Amino acid sequence: MVRETLKAVHDDDLNELLKSLNIYNDFIHEKMKCAFCGYSVNYDNLHSLFPDSGSVKLCCNKPQCVNVLLIRIESRRS
Repeated sequence: MVRETLKAVHDDDLNELLKSLNIYNDFIHEKMKCAFCGYSVNYDNLHSLFPDSGSVKLCCNKPQCVNVLLIRIESRRS
């Protein structure tokens, strides 16, 4: 069984993480879009943040978007 580390952030620390990534203002003004469906991502529908080609992308909590993200992660492991 292969163990991998999952990086997580507590809700109380999310704003600081967003600020450190220089995306806080865009996030709170709902200018950040889901990388998979294009909908605005906010505190209520944020599933995850992930790196992509030197930038930070977001994934909303729609099941189809989460599935695409998981497939993408799995394909990078191969």
